[in-house]
Amino acid sequence: MITKKMKAVLACFSMLLLTSCSVDDGKDGENGVGFDELTKFGVVKLTLTGVRPDEVPFSKTTAFKFTSVEGSDYNSSNSVQPSGSNLTFNILRYLSSPDDVFQESTVSFSLDVTDAGLATQALDLNSFRIENFAVVGDDLKYFVLSDSYNTTSTSANFQISNYTFNDATNELKFTFSFDVPASDNDSEHDMKVKGEVNVIVLEEI
Repeated sequence: MITKKMKAVLACFSMLLLTSCSVDDGKDGENGVGFDELTKFGVVKLTLTGVRPDEVPFSKTTAFKFTSVEGSDYNSSNSVQPSGSNLTFNILRYLSSPDDVFQESTVSFSLDVTDAGLATQALDLNSFRIENFAVVGDDLKYFVLSDSYNTTSTSANFQISNYTFNDATNELKFTFSFDVPASDNDSEHDMKVKGEVNVIVLEEI
């Protein structure tokens, strides 16, 4: 049984707790605590345009901005590998914070630069893949893309532009676009892929 005296003590204790909290306690960051480490290596923005499996047109732009911070992942997901005058970039970005099971929506590719910085420089985008990415419509219907795309076929109409790589800051930038035939993607219709890459890559020593 709670006596009047005990109630008074509890009331005082509650007021003490309330007055000891500052107005800054409990503030939320813009992206939550701890995401700076996961997003500091830049973003891949992807725009997909086509028709859904239910014949409804769609266009979706998404920023894949999260990078795994595990050392064993850097070589395949955020690296530059020089070889003479050639460069190979391996890029993988997550849609959300990386996780073993629940956050596996990714975009990945490799960029091969032959004769970097020379008049004969050539660029090739290879191993392009979208993994477990849900295209959600305004009508709350969705379909999932988990596909690898061939950017080297003549039907892909592949284009790449605005390529720059700063070997002092390891900042890589370029834009690209290509077409995917209906037979090669889960939308079951022809699809246009456009991308904007602005990332910082790492070089292993």
